[in-house]
Amino acid sequence: MNIEKEIIDLQNQMEKDKEFFWNNPEEGLKEIKTSAYIKKRLQEMGYTDINDSIYETGIIATSHGKEEKPCILFRSDIDAVKMDENGRMKHTCGHDAHMTILLSLAKLIMNNKDKIKGTVKLLFEPDEEGNGGAYKMIQNGALDNVDEAYAIHVWSELKEGTVSIREGAVMASTDPFEITVTGRGGHAAMPEKCIDTIYIANEIGKMVKEMAKIDVENDDKIILGITAINAGNNNNVIPDRAYLKGIFRSFNNEIRDKVKKELKEKVENKAKELGGVAELKFIGNYPATINSKNEARKLKKLFENIADNIDTEYQTMCSEDFSYFLRNVPGAMILVGCSKGTYYPQHNENFSCGMKSILIGTQCFFEIVKTELF
Repeated sequence: MNIEKEIIDLQNQMEKDKEFFWNNPEEGLKEIKTSAYIKKRLQEMGYTDINDSIYETGIIATSHGKEEKPCILFRSDIDAVKMDENGRMKHTCGHDAHMTILLSLAKLIMNNKDKIKGTVKLLFEPDEEGNGGAYKMIQNGALDNVDEAYAIHVWSELKEGTVSIREGAVMASTDPFEITVTGRGGHAAMPEKCIDTIYIANEIGKMVKEMAKIDVENDDKIILGITAINAGNNNNVIPDRAYLKGIFRSFNNEIRDKVKKELKEKVENKAKELGGVAELKFIGNYPATINSKNEARKLKKLFENIADNIDTEYQTMCSEDFSYFLRNVPGAMILVGCSKGTYYPQHNENFSCGMKSILIGTQCFFEIVKTELF
């Protein structure tokens, strides 16, 4: 690990920032304390161009250098994870670390303001764990004039000291869906007079499973399946309706579009074939997170002297709405390993991210600034 003294000198403040975020986890679009703290810290550093009305609790702080271009955006998510049905919130996905990294970068930019020739946008995004704030912030102008965009995600499947920067798809798309099957309910002793929605639902489930492709090259991989079925509540009644929930994930946005269309047609046709009606609705979506090749190659070289290990192959079927930024401008999602000792996945009660990963992440972002803007 090779971290500059200028960054190491920020460690005490990093610890204070992370402690605040860790102790004040908030639900998406309700990050009131979090957003106020971020704004206060930015103002203390000397930022005056702070847009806190871009979308709900989101913030964009802009630093203007000697010239307008290039304009580079760095993003952090700010919400916590809802851990149980009681609404208990906790930072078990590393967003507290992401905010700490971006605030540290903000300080480094201000410390070196006379060297910066372009524009830096620091974007703090709400509701990444919920409906996703990225798309709405982009709709409201977050990417105006932006040439490149970068984000860091501390990642539990990678060892502390590892930085992963992959060309192409690094995180999968996600398309949750719901299916309503309608038939003809009736007495369980007279099935011949009914259209059995539970039977239709089971047949749809089998068909959907057969569409999945998991034993293929990663970029062609398809995760597709039914994850919940609800129908009926009586031993002696065939219900009128059955309700299914499922998930579809892919690394390839072209395959994604094709499969979504095919899935809807097959589900509707299977129900029709068995005498019923099925309606499929996709209830939210993130495209695959695809790093642009030129930027990924550039970052690999930049980070070689920072990390203990550079990984260029890692992919995950988890999803990220930073994908919307990368659909519009070149850039990359950088994964910084945070696992040490016993492995705890993201969203686990025992997930944590140590200071080493925060220092590495800050150095990675600062290397981009120095290379592109000094």
